[in-house]
Amino acid sequence: MTNPSSMMVENLLARPKMHLQWEHDYRTTDNESFYEQAFDYLVDVLKPPAGATILDAGCGSCAHSVRLARRGFKVQAVDFSESALGMARENIKAKGLEEKITLGRESLLAFSFPDASFDYILCWGVLMHIPQVELAVAELARLIKPGGALVISEANKSSLEAAGARNLKRLLRKAKADIKETPEGVEYWVDSGADALVTREANISWLITRFEEHGLTLMKRVAGQFSESYTRISAEPFKRLIHGFNKFWFRRVKWPAPAFGNIIFLRKPL
Repeated sequence: MTNPSSMMVENLLARPKMHLQWEHDYRTTDNESFYEQAFDYLVDVLKPPAGATILDAGCGSCAHSVRLARRGFKVQAVDFSESALGMARENIKAKGLEEKITLGRESLLAFSFPDASFDYILCWGVLMHIPQVELAVAELARLIKPGGALVISEANKSSLEAAGARNLKRLLRKAKADIKETPEGVEYWVDSGADALVTREANISWLITRFEEHGLTLMKRVAGQFSESYTRISAEPFKRLIHGFNKFWFRRVKWPAPAFGNIIFLRKPL
């Protein structure tokens, strides 16, 4: 990352505290059940040959790399954060997957890999934290082999949850972050001393169009988690209700427009 805002985000994401917080919020038993369901679906859509290579771009603690390895992929997992990579090494070792997952330090804005290096790429919940998202889009598209596919998961700014929460915060004037509306989506900036974190609810149409400009075609767009409001409430019965609805919506409906999480499958033509 090169511009000042990107450096501020990179500095904050280098801290172990951020990754530990995400582990606490998202690596729960209920969430693990959803992710297992989602990654079974991912394999069903991609139908990869045995031993296909996949890049986990922005791997964090490698929770998703582990899922991919257990489903037959050979995984190259990368992140720019040494803190995240440290957690990833421990996770991979604990799962006994050292031979199936290779770790490396990379920036999504300037990968060291040559063009057309990977059959498949996963970028799950990562682009939302990158200020220079167009550069990341170009890099991801560059690395996919012809005939290969990219899977991304991003928050949908037009979802019922995102639009409702945004309007409520404006009405009550309780926004805790600097909110910026851009062509890329709605960005929430939170300062932490000299550093900052951006979390973007994506303009999904804009994002798909940018990938199409780099030669990819849309295969499929489906709902991810309908709601992530479980991260903001403490009552376990309500958490279980939200998780149950998320799994129902993903399994039975999959309509992405009203869902907060969207999973997008893109292919590079031969």
